[in-house]
Amino acid sequence: MANNADYAAQAGEISSGFDEKGAGLIMTAFDMADKAHQGQLRMSGEPYITHSLEVAKILKEMKMDAVTIAAGFLHDVIEDTQYTVEDIKKIAGENTALLDEGVSHVTAKVFKTRGQIFSESLKKMFFAMAKDIRVIIIKLADRLHNMRTIRFLDEEKQKVISNETMNVYAPLAHRLGMEKVKSELEDISFAVLNQQAYREIAKKIAEKKEEREKRIESLKEVLGLELKKLNIPVEISGRPKHFYSIYQKMIRENKRFENIYDLIALRVITDTTNSCYTILGIIHNYWKPLPGRFKDYIAMPKSNMYQSLHTTVLDEAGRPVEIQIRTKDMDVIAEEGIAAHWNYKEERAFDKKTDSAFAWVRQLLDWHGSMRESEEFIKELKVDLFDEEVFVFTPKGEVKELIKGATVLDFAYSVHSDLGDKCIGAKVNGKWVTLKYELQNGDRIDILKGATQHPTVDWLKIAKTAKAKNRVRHWLRTNQNIKENIDKGTHLLNEMLAKKGVKPDDIPEDAWGGLIEQYSVKEKDDIFAGIGYGEFSDAKVANHIARFLKERREFVPGYEKAKHVTKGEIIVQDEFGDISYKFAKCCNPVPGDEITGIFTKKGISVHRKSCAMLASSNITTPIVDVSWNEKAENFYMCRLKVTGRNREHLVNDILTTIAKNNALISSFNSGVLYENLEADLAINIKGQKHLSELMTSIRKVKDVLTVERID
Repeated sequence: MANNADYAAQAGEISSGFDEKGAGLIMTAFDMADKAHQGQLRMSGEPYITHSLEVAKILKEMKMDAVTIAAGFLHDVIEDTQYTVEDIKKIAGENTALLDEGVSHVTAKVFKTRGQIFSESLKKMFFAMAKDIRVIIIKLADRLHNMRTIRFLDEEKQKVISNETMNVYAPLAHRLGMEKVKSELEDISFAVLNQQAYREIAKKIAEKKEEREKRIESLKEVLGLELKKLNIPVEISGRPKHFYSIYQKMIRENKRFENIYDLIALRVITDTTNSCYTILGIIHNYWKPLPGRFKDYIAMPKSNMYQSLHTTVLDEAGRPVEIQIRTKDMDVIAEEGIAAHWNYKEERAFDKKTDSAFAWVRQLLDWHGSMRESEEFIKELKVDLFDEEVFVFTPKGEVKELIKGATVLDFAYSVHSDLGDKCIGAKVNGKWVTLKYELQNGDRIDILKGATQHPTVDWLKIAKTAKAKNRVRHWLRTNQNIKENIDKGTHLLNEMLAKKGVKPDDIPEDAWGGLIEQYSVKEKDDIFAGIGYGEFSDAKVANHIARFLKERREFVPGYEKAKHVTKGEIIVQDEFGDISYKFAKCCNPVPGDEITGIFTKKGISVHRKSCAMLASSNITTPIVDVSWNEKAENFYMCRLKVTGRNREHLVNDILTTIAKNNALISSFNSGVLYENLEADLAINIKGQKHLSELMTSIRKVKDVLTVERID
């Protein structure tokens, strides 16, 4: 085991290359971290300072400045030791302390069950990040080393942390252009969350290593000879795609590993932008390009600063090869992303006001004022963070990048807040369209303003980006008087409550207590005002009140007193007896399931009470009390997923078992993934008892591994 002298030597290596001031700051931070973490051990049994050293090394590899590396050494001190922000200020300086204070907001768990991100701590992370992007770069370095050593945690913690990494940190690294970090985070998480698939891909990649390397060398040689004729300076390298991207492709295209041919990508690095386009022409002249697989990110850079030409061609054997072409400067940004903006020899400060590279990050600050609901904040953040992009043009030919599904209104607000506030429509490619028009790649947009136009609550349904929605909320909050917002909010809420059969006079005062606390307001009029200018959801408030009343049993629409009538296969509340019904296809209820009804324009939609769609939706129409008519003996459709070790006649054995159990097959789709059969079945059965007996019989079939009912 290393001793203190070894750790100090490692810190000395990290500080090398900096000027005297920078190196001194790094060593001061190391000494403070070493002292603060004295006696603390990691789960691996190593001294805690080893983690601080590794985080600092990662930041050094990213070529971060001395202040960031110093903060990397001290990133856990505030949370895990007796030292405070003031202590760091005194010893390592104010800038280092501010970064560590930002990182300390990010230490709490931000991941909840089922992949849903609703935590207040995640919201804090983005605010800290918006003030200085280096906060999240430190956090990504911290997360990267924690993932590299995740094997020392118990299995359950590994899964929770890997889920969090896959759902938050890897996409964030991608959004910031840090592809090396993103790929490693994804692969480690993938290895934890799907061990079997990871091992299968790793094994097959290893088996094909020699063949793959020969192919890369052959392609490099052929391309190199062609480019040499024109005397263009190039560096050509080949790389295998990382494991998780291969797995995604297999799932997306429903292919086995053996049928994925573009497992490698060639990267061509040259000197100038003009050379990039010349090389592209030579490649397309020599190899046949695949239609629809060319992307020009040089002319239209991504918002994370990424620039490159992408093309996919067919080699002499007819196998696809992905090729990326870019300059040396573009390559640095492609690998390091936002981190490439710091060079440890420059001591470059983060300027969130003037640096255009951080436009997306700066938007986060705009969201703080109007987003009191953490869940809503994260929902809108995820749209901007994870969705695909669409590139459009201003009348002057400037490129704007927006999320897929963005509207004319989103474009107007992306140009200027005043333009958004006054927008009445636009001319897109010479044709007039409304605010609701969804932008397409390559659209040229000229916004039309109206002198008397202003935002309305309905605009919140049109806007897709967080920036546009928050500007609309800001205008409604500041340009309408409080009474007007209260009146509007009261009207909207009463309309929503009426759909649930709730009258305002039925609501006791104590029903508002939980809402006032939840929304951090002083009184219920603040809730009405929030609904009026679009900050709070009228549906959510109405649902909260209805649940409160139902639990108190002071008011339950149709509860106990309601008469019920038999209507075919179900028994329904008397007042809905003359309305048609259907069984929801999202959950396919069968007799024996607990069910509920939703009143819709087309009649009553009958769902299982456990239906995921009901749990994830804000139901604004009446809930109908329904139950099964025990005398009904029809067949009902449901879906099963069956997995098993693939062998000859396995499918036939499963189908025979279904037939012997007197069930009817509507559809059967199967495929083989990692030597296992995966089958989706739509079957017709008479009820839950019949279904249970059938599933038991299928489980007894030789080599069947799992049988589960799915929505």
